[in-house]
Amino acid sequence: MPQLDLIIPVYNESAEVVMRTIRAAQDAFRGEPSIELAVIIVDDGSRAAFDPAAFDGIPGLRLLRHEYNRGYGAALKTGIRAGSAPWIAITDSDGTYPIARLPELVRHMATHDTVVGIRTGDNVSIPALRRLPKAFLNQFATYLAGTHIADLNSGMRVFTRELAEYLWDLFPPGFSFTSTMTMGSLSGGFRVKEIPIDYYKREGSSSISPVQDTIRFFKIAFRLGLLFSPLRIFLPVAAVFMVVGLVKGILIDYRHLGAVGNFSVAVLIAGVHVFLMGLLAELVVLSRKLGRSSESR
Repeated sequence: MPQLDLIIPVYNESAEVVMRTIRAAQDAFRGEPSIELAVIIVDDGSRAAFDPAAFDGIPGLRLLRHEYNRGYGAALKTGIRAGSAPWIAITDSDGTYPIARLPELVRHMATHDTVVGIRTGDNVSIPALRRLPKAFLNQFATYLAGTHIADLNSGMRVFTRELAEYLWDLFPPGFSFTSTMTMGSLSGGFRVKEIPIDYYKREGSSSISPVQDTIRFFKIAFRLGLLFSPLRIFLPVAAVFMVVGLVKGILIDYRHLGAVGNFSVAVLIAGVHVFLMGLLAELVVLSRKLGRSSESR
């Protein structure tokens, strides 16, 4: 019988909202007797709004707690460590994801390493201030991966424990856990399946800050680039330096002075340095892939 650990991180959500999420998950898998479900709740240092006593006596449920807020990714890693099932599912506790669709994602795990619920369904409620940075992030990730990515950081997905172990050291403690998993799955050659799902308006107040959230998205984008496709970041920068150096050196300096100026030479050398750094970073990424590949054998 396939075993599945469902990990639900919680931070300052009411016990009532979390309880509805748990019941929805258990109801969804009640019609799937061939799957053995274990629900792991990880309270990431919530304040008094979260009452752990409300979950006492619920069958098939484990409640873990962080003494202080350590971040979304850290909460997921705590839940993954605590479980033992070969398949792992994650979702949010705020009612935004269609939990009833989880069994559908799990059914594809027999032929895939990860199945992601992409938020492109008929009913998608993403705040307007978050749409532009998310769209940029998806496009940038598509450029880095060389393949279309519709939803880089969806929080409802199923994956194998093997995939989690492969990417373990790369997972950050913060929100970019899911983005790292998406990019790592694609760059590592794992079998990825995408299924369109809805995304509802969250229950309760959001802790999202438009300015900070946008800055965070840009940080995630460059972090993913440096982790998985550094040459795709370094090469355009090197090209800009070299083009500026050549244009200024030939069309301006040489035409008016009869020689290439020091600034043009410095910019050209900087372009070469950036390109060489990109090559070194690409070699580091390649060696990491080869090292993990040999360990898996």
